[in-house]
This record gives sequence, structure tokens and C-alpha cells, in this order.
Amino acid sequence: MLHFCLQGKAWEKLAMKIKIFVRTFTSNEDAELFNSLLQTKWPDLLKGKKGARFRLVQDKQKPHVSMVVWEFENEKIQSDIEQLIQQEIAKFVRTLPNKEIHFQGDVTQDFAALK
Repeated sequence: MLHFCLQGKAWEKLAMKIKIFVRTFTSNEDAELFNSLLQTKWPDLLKGKKGARFRLVQDKQKPHVSMVVWEFENEKIQSDIEQLIQQEIAKFVRTLPNKEIHFQGDVTQDFAALK
């Protein structure tokens, strides 16, 4: 088993920025429609972009809730993606009634036990 401890500049190079969007829709159908839109639009919107990761998280117990987790390598990439969100996704959000919560921050610790 190998363990790594990164500090200072080495950690700063790997530290990701995270932004989470949680939307609660008034119906399961609205959430499904919105999630379908995301699954259709984002692969094309992200073509040629590097340094961003999109994850759509769905809870089968709460199908009316949509959660997107973004990971960004740096603030420039985050700003570029947020502009795309405003240009391409926000117009659809306005047509479907929902409540939004946003959370963003820097990754300060990252532990993994994947295997």
C-alpha cells in the first residue's frame, strides 16, 4: 500500500474547485426533463474543454431532486463553465419551477479507498 502526503505547491496543483447545484423540482417529470436536457447538452458543450468534470447525481428515493457536482482544475475553467451554464442551461431552469441551492469551495482534503 502506498501513501502520499502533498503539501504546499504540490497540493495546490492538484487541489480542485467544487461547485454543487441542487435543484428541487415540483414534479418528478420536471426533474426528469431537466436531467435529460443536461445529459443531452453537456457532452457537446464540454467538447474541446479540459479541466472540468460534470457529474449528475440522482437519488431514487427523491426523483424530483437533481444534483450536479462540478469539479474544476482552476478558477479560469470554473468561470468559463459558469458562463456556459448562464448561456445554455439557465434559460431552461427558468421555465421549470424549482428551488436552487448552490455550494462551492476548494477541496482541502481528499481521501480515497476505491479498491
